[in-house]
Amino acid sequence: MVTRTRADARRRVGGWSAAFFAMSFGGGCFFDAIGHPGLDTSTGSSGSTTGGQGMTTGAVPTSTSSTTGEPTSTGAVAPTTEVTTSEATSEATTTTGTSEAMTTGTSEAASTTESCPLMMGYKDFDNDNYGDPNMPAWVCEGTPGWVHDNTDCNDMSANAHPGITEMCDTIDNDCDGMYDEFDGETNNQSCGGCQYSLRDGTLYYFCTIAREWEQAEQFCVTHGLHLAKDDGGAEREFLLQEMGDTGMWWIGGNDLMTEGIFKWVSDGTDMAGDGWSNMQPDDKEWLEWEDADCVVLIDSTGVFGYPGDPGEWADNMCDGGFKFICEGPVP
Repeated sequence: MVTRTRADARRRVGGWSAAFFAMSFGGGCFFDAIGHPGLDTSTGSSGSTTGGQGMTTGAVPTSTSSTTGEPTSTGAVAPTTEVTTSEATSEATTTTGTSEAMTTGTSEAASTTESCPLMMGYKDFDNDNYGDPNMPAWVCEGTPGWVHDNTDCNDMSANAHPGITEMCDTIDNDCDGMYDEFDGETNNQSCGGCQYSLRDGTLYYFCTIAREWEQAEQFCVTHGLHLAKDDGGAEREFLLQEMGDTGMWWIGGNDLMTEGIFKWVSDGTDMAGDGWSNMQPDDKEWLEWEDADCVVLIDSTGVFGYPGDPGEWADNMCDGGFKFICEGPVP
């Protein structure tokens, strides 16, 4: 039986204390075969760097074992270990916090930028709050220059959009497919060389612009009208009065579809009645080989030298340049 002395006990306590101190503040630890803590000597000698810890510990104590299996500790733990560890931990914490803050801030900013209420918008170049139906796009709600509406017919003019009153400015102001047409409030006298006149709920344009027959008809159509249909009687008197002594005016009769059968362009009915001048229609203007297919109304005094009676119809070549009369419903 081995007798343990107080010196042995002190050595034992001293060994445990050194081992605990080293375990707490130094390198790795292990337990020997009898359960006593000891220091891992595999990390090398003093001045080495603890593996995987990333911090310098200074002089790392080594451990030897006595014949009794009790650990004997030598060396001392470097006093800089605690400071270095604390600083490293503080730096790591600071770096981590900064990284998280930067990442979170950037992510939140990106989220805010990307998440806006989207709308199907239409480009509004003229800023009249009516958009171009041919320029749609998904945009953020409230984006300048984009609107919900898509009914603008002319996005280059703020004076053209649904609901506005028609003006005499050569454009379709109210987006109804016609331009410079009669408007009882804003455009009710004349426009573009045409004088407006109302009779029994019917609108007439007396246009002094010289045009060929088909050009004149197209002009009337763009204003919601057709070349006039002369029903004779009181209407003819009205037409002749508005025309004055100004020569010949195109009206809506022609035989372009079938030679010799004259019809009104507005409704396709035959031209009937006593409206023709003597010897008319004769399918010529002056010469036999001319092809006269369109109808003029001669003023009440007649045209000197022209083979047609005053205030009557005559056929004429369609490419002649004459004034014309449009007729149709009041818009």
